[in-house]
Amino acid sequence: MSQEPKYPVSQTYSVLDGYDIYRSNNLIVALVVVQSQYGRDLRLYRWIRKKDQWKVDLCRMGVGRWKWGEIAAKAGEFIEKYGLKSQAAADAAPEEPSSSSSSPE
Repeated sequence: MSQEPKYPVSQTYSVLDGYDIYRSNNLIVALVVVQSQYGRDLRLYRWIRKKDQWKVDLCRMGVGRWKWGEIAAKAGEFIEKYGLKSQAAADAAPEEPSSSSSSPE
């Protein structure tokens, strides 16, 4: 059996890079940088596994022009305002660097 691609995009695209927002055995949500005959694009995908094949589910859209700083700020605002922090988000948060005795003061 052949190795399945990490991001199962259309054959018209070549994957240059990607970031999993969420991944399980049956669902992938990811930001993917692709190359096509029209150039490079940053795209948001959601795939679902159906009958052992990955299928685009709800989205496959270019998001390179989105205002990511504003989106991240608004998402952070909503998370705080509505208490949406989950254990999964807490687990994914970067750890604070530990202080060591060799650090300059």
